[in-house]
Amino acid sequence: MKANVSCVSFYKSGVATIRVNFPNGDTVCRWCQYVRYDESLRRHRCLFTGEYLPFPIETRGNECPIAFDEEET
Repeated sequence: MKANVSCVSFYKSGVATIRVNFPNGDTVCRWCQYVRYDESLRRHRCLFTGEYLPFPIETRGNECPIAFDEEET
């Protein structure tokens, strides 16, 4: 007899590496293509982390997962 195939017994996780480009080395959220403005809340939100971004024009979010080859000085 076949087991119930409509249920999920486990998930396999993977990691994706994507490139995010920032003009002139300005590594703030305003340039990231994974930031969206939520009109109903009037807030910017990171699509990677779900973090609401109070200052996307001047800074990166506290939970930003983007790693840079050379951190700005």
